[in-house]
Formats: sequence, structure tokens, C-alpha cells
Amino acid sequence: MSGIAFEQPAGGFVFDNCRRNDILLKNNVLPGKIHKTGTTIAAITYKDGVVIAADSRCTAGNIIFDDNVLKIHRLSDNIYALGAGTSADCDFQTRLLESQLELLKLNQDRQVRVATAVRKIQQHLFRYRGYIGAYLIIVGVDVTGSHIATVHPHGSIAFLPFVASGSGGYTSLSVIEDRYKENMTEDEAKQLVRDALYASTTTDLYSGSKINMFVLTKEKLDKFLPYEIVAARTEKQADYTLAKGTTEVISTNVKKIEFDIVNEKVKATGAHEAMELA
Repeated sequence: MSGIAFEQPAGGFVFDNCRRNDILLKNNVLPGKIHKTGTTIAAITYKDGVVIAADSRCTAGNIIFDDNVLKIHRLSDNIYALGAGTSADCDFQTRLLESQLELLKLNQDRQVRVATAVRKIQQHLFRYRGYIGAYLIIVGVDVTGSHIATVHPHGSIAFLPFVASGSGGYTSLSVIEDRYKENMTEDEAKQLVRDALYASTTTDLYSGSKINMFVLTKEKLDKFLPYEIVAARTEKQADYTLAKGTTEVISTNVKKIEFDIVNEKVKATGAHEAMELA
């Protein structure tokens, strides 16, 4: 094993990890389990601005932790972010970036550009080499037009006309790629994003509950919270109450605990302080 660790590659492909993993498996060292995080977020540009949407389901492993989570974060009046990955990392990084952009706006006395926000979060994430689990989509409208940028945890970025991310991202992306066209109207863009999110929330177990949607332009910000309820909570189909005695009591053991009274204090209370007995 030590010989493999200090062996210097001679060039070309290196298969040291394959031999290392084989040795670990032979010594009953099993690989760790992958913890899946679930979300579906999507954004597209149209002729007047940007339409963004996200589901509202928060999962902890295979358990639905919350079904009413807003995954759209404000960075400034003209810039918003969608987060996928680790919830704590997404929330903290967007709050940190929001404060930095607000200070920059006050210092420059003008609207912050989308490229500035993307550059700041890109440099911050790159320093942590991917250990911050924040998969972000940053969108905004500034003096140069409408922009959508996807930011990965390692700091790599890409400016795209449309994008989808999360565990249901590929499903949403397939719908958007099939029907997207340039200079779409607002209604067409909203319907396309709705259909993309609906396809993901109905096929991905880690996405669902509601579809939240924002429409961002130079003149307005429309919030649809929710735009549509996909998975409404219904009545239970069966009674899961177990009757007393369902589980058999095999044995009963009652043990008396002996104790000594170390200190005893009696306090007299007034009429208004007397306990109310039912």
C-alpha cells in the first residue's frame, strides 16, 4: 500500500485509485454511502426579462423535511439567485453576497451589474475548492440586458439563455430545450417554466410540493407564491391508530428506588398565588 502511495506516474492515464480501491475492498473497507440532495430550479430569458422558478420541497435523506421552502433568494433589487445543494450553504452564501452587493451599491451610488455578483461569488467559492455545497443560478436585469449564470461549487460559471439544476434538473432541461425559442413573450416563458418544473416535480421524488415563480424585468418584479400546487396534502387513506394491547407485553419489572430527603423547604403562598385546581 505504501508503495502505491509514493509511486510517481510516468505519464498518461493514472490508475492508482483503482488499485487503492481494490485493496480497500479486499480489506472490508466499504465505500461511504452517497447522500442525495433534491431540488429543481430553472430559469429562462425572454424578450423583456427573466422567468425563474423552483420547487418548495426540502428533504433530509428519504424524509420530506419541509414542503414550503422558498429557494429563490434576493441579492439586490435587480438580481436574484436560486439555490440547490446544501440548504445551509445556499442560504449563507446568498445572504453574504447580498450584503456585499448592498455595500457596493451604496459605495458606487448606482445599480449593481449581474456580472459583478457572479464574479464575487465565483471567487469566493473557488477559494474553498468545492467544499461549499452551493449550486447557484444567478439571474438579473441590468443596463446591459437580461442575464442567467450558473455557478458551480468549485467556482466555474457559464452564462446561458436558459438553465436548470438540481436532482430534477435534467428532466426540466429536456422540456426547455425542446420548446425554447428566442424573444418569447412573458406568458410563453411562464408556461414553459411551469411545464418544466411540473415534469420534474412529478417524476423526481426529491422535488415537489409547490412551484414558486418570479418574473423579473427592468420595470417590475412579479412574485407567484405559489404559482401552482403540485402535490397537495390529502386526507389519510387509512387509520394508523393501534389499539391498546396490540403489542404483547412479554415481561414487567418494577424496581423500587430508595432515596433520602436531603433538604425540604415549605413556602406559604398568598390567596392570589394559590394554585388553581380543576
